[in-house]
Amino acid sequence: MSINVQGIQRKVQPGINKLSSNRYLKAIMGGMMTAFPATMVGALASLLKSFPVAPYQDFITSHGISKFLQLPITFTTNFLAVIFVYCIANSLAETFDEKGTIPGVLALISFFMITPTQATKSIMGEAQIIPMDWLGATGIFSAIIVALVTARLYVFVVKKGWTIKMPDSVPPFIKESFASLVPGLIIVPIFIIVAAIFSNTPYGSVHQFIYSFLQTPLQHLGGNIGALITVAIISQLLWAFGIHGTMVAFSVMMPIWSALDAAQLSAYSAGKPLPNIVGLSFFMVYTFGGTALGLNILMLKAKSQRFKTLGKLSIVPGIFGITEPIIFGTPLVLNPVFAIPFVFGNVISLIVGYIATVVHLVPAPAGVGVMGMPIFVQGLLQGSWRIGVLQLALVLLWIVIWYPFFRMADNKAFEEESGVVQQTV
Repeated sequence: MSINVQGIQRKVQPGINKLSSNRYLKAIMGGMMTAFPATMVGALASLLKSFPVAPYQDFITSHGISKFLQLPITFTTNFLAVIFVYCIANSLAETFDEKGTIPGVLALISFFMITPTQATKSIMGEAQIIPMDWLGATGIFSAIIVALVTARLYVFVVKKGWTIKMPDSVPPFIKESFASLVPGLIIVPIFIIVAAIFSNTPYGSVHQFIYSFLQTPLQHLGGNIGALITVAIISQLLWAFGIHGTMVAFSVMMPIWSALDAAQLSAYSAGKPLPNIVGLSFFMVYTFGGTALGLNILMLKAKSQRFKTLGKLSIVPGIFGITEPIIFGTPLVLNPVFAIPFVFGNVISLIVGYIATVVHLVPAPAGVGVMGMPIFVQGLLQGSWRIGVLQLALVLLWIVIWYPFFRMADNKAFEEESGVVQQTV
């Protein structure tokens, strides 16, 4: 039975291209990636603050270091929704060839306006404070919606020409400030009205409504092993047919998994029980570039010069989870010999990681962003050496999974090379 690969590509590619090129999904993903340095800083601070060694904990507590390590956590991990709302609005505006700074600022203003405040006493009299409740993980979906709506409204107003135009002799920064005045006067009242409407509902705020009706259901839908397996199979199947499956899958799942990771990291830094197992960090730790490191290691001992050379060239990137040299050098794309381990290796690895977590052989990952980190170090950054050891054990499993298929391909390549040598002689 033959498979019409080109026919499948022609049918699937337009829909995949449309999804992966959707400007709103790209803006969300781009904004979250822009915020990666902040999330990494918060993650490292959480690890330093919560490092599970009693003498170390006694030292940082007795010397007052712990409270200062909490500062970057408070304004990164527990402030993630605020960071995302600016970055995503900025990212979306730039897809329309508009500068993203003003839309980002307007998104921040809009986000804070829909956030409930509390009255408190201060030296200046009564003041309003913003609790941290909705500024972190629980406010991420609100941040996404506010960012997209604000940036889109801004672009709409600007494209319509509803701006104050200044003479060319006026300095650019002044022209931009006046040009953003009308969009601001339109956007801000809209969010004032929205905040007023929801404050008079049983939910009390836009945040609570979105969290109840959107964020919680989506996290339940995407925060289980079934979702992990589905995403793993779909993304690898797309890769097998020459489509960047990871990009497609992550463009849909990143908002859900990032929110789960943010809640995870916030709980870890506070010393509370971790609420989730599944998340982006779980997926990245236990698949590590699609398990291709196992194939990479096998290539180092290949009989054929072709695979041995490829193994040597790609081993260093492979240690850091960069698998493009293996994927396109082997190639794994449109290669029926390697289709089974390529598609299902991730699934096996995720199931092993999930079972090991459920039976408490390893703790749940702490939710730290670990892209680009070498194997084992990823596990350490997730708050436990046991996760790192499980990663190393999984490498052995990946070698076993890839071995029979690689041996078949290597023998064939060796025979072809030997035949060429004999013909030359």
